[in-house]
Order: sequence, then structure tokens, then C-alpha cells
Amino acid sequence: MYRIREFSAMTGLSQSKIRFYEKRGFLLSHREENGYRVFTPEDAFRSNAFRMLLQYGFSIEEAIELVDANQETQSFIHTLQTQHKKLLHEADVISCRLARIQKALTSANSDISADFEVVTMPDYFFVRASLGSDFSISLENASARAELYDLLYVSHCVRIIRYENLIDDSPEVDIDYANAISEEDVYRVSESSRASLSKFRLGTCVRFRRRLNRTESVRRSSFSELYDYLDTHGYKAKSDAIIFPSFLNLDSRNSDIEVIYVPIV
Repeated sequence: MYRIREFSAMTGLSQSKIRFYEKRGFLLSHREENGYRVFTPEDAFRSNAFRMLLQYGFSIEEAIELVDANQETQSFIHTLQTQHKKLLHEADVISCRLARIQKALTSANSDISADFEVVTMPDYFFVRASLGSDFSISLENASARAELYDLLYVSHCVRIIRYENLIDDSPEVDIDYANAISEEDVYRVSESSRASLSKFRLGTCVRFRRRLNRTESVRRSSFSELYDYLDTHGYKAKSDAIIFPSFLNLDSRNSDIEVIYVPIV
């Protein structure tokens, strides 16, 4: 038999944690006549088995339930397989988030005011949240938009410049807001939501990366460098353009970094 101080030293569990597990019904200490808690070697083995389940990523509640389960059953094996799939998904999410934050750091540390490159882009699937400043369309396909928000580690909050607005002479660009996900990641979206998405064909594009604030970004004059680049190189926009903002600065004083893709011919 071990008293709580000895059991704590042997198992590496703090005394407060031992008491916490006792309250949860995981550890059941015995009481000596003098009132001291005592534990057995079986309690130590049990605590190690419990912590192994925690290493597998199970919650405390799940581990308490599983530690007494018959581990020679197909049900227990299925539980481990399910947890394995869950951890693979979490690893995928973390990998995507690391890539996103690396891009944000690269952009934040750059001093580029305007940068152009001709690139080949995958197609995207999207659902609109607005038509210009009219957000009534956001009520349509709300479940698909909610799902894309849940997938923000791979999906994007984007802005779309309609083709006719690209080539007219209006003083401001009337931008549509949307949620989008690349063709290579659309498999993550449920079939029911996928049916609500429209396809945004990109292919060969001029990528225009710029740094400016929100007020400036909708002015027609802020696109003059883009128009000059297209004209100088003999390119013509063939469809809507899509903007990927970084959302690092949202006020009208500080600058955000936008990447604009214009499909060209």
C-alpha cells in the first residue's frame, strides 16, 4: 500500500491531480483507520494505462471510460481506428494552418507595394455572400457558407470583381463578397453543400499583389497599375477577377495585403 505522497512520487501525478481523478471516479483510494488515503500497485498500473489513452489523444472522460474496457474486442479496436482517423484529420488541419500562417508572415515581412506575375491557378468553388453592397443573397445557401467558414483552414473569404465592372469607367469597383475553396480541397465539403457552389475558372492569370488600405482598395484608381500591366503585355481579362485579402489590417489607416487573380487571354 502507498500513501498519497508515495503514490504521487511513484506515478508522477501531483497530489491535486490524484484528488481530481478520485472525484472523477477514476482512482478509488482506500482509507486506513487513521483516515489516510492508500493506494495499491494496481492503482499505479491503472494510472499508467489511463495516461497511455491520454497519449492517444482521448479526452479525460473518454480515457476513464476506456481504461476498464475489454481491449480484446472488435469494439475497442474500432475505437482506436476512429481515434486514428480523428488525429490524422487534426494533423492535416494543423499542417494547413502552418502553411497559412507562414504565408501571412512572409507577406507581413515583405515591403512590396505592387508585384505582378503570370501564374497557373487551380479553379475554385464559391458561394456569394453579397452582390456588391447588397447582402440579401447571403440568406441563400446559408448552410453551404457556414460549412465553408468551418473549413477556414483551407477555405477563403474572398472578393469577386465582376468582369463588366473590371472594364467599365465607374469611379469605384463594386465588389462581391464570397466564400471559396480550391478545386483540390472541395472534397472536404459535403455533397449537399457542394451542390450549392459555383465554379470560378482561373487557369492562366495575372497575379497582382498589392498593399493598401480598405478605403483605397475599392477605388478605380487603385487598379491603374493592373490595367497598365495588362495593356503593356497585351493581356485581356477574360472573366471575373478574384481577390484574396489577408485581413491583417482592417481599418482605413493601415494597409492590408491583397492578392488579385485576373484570368487572361
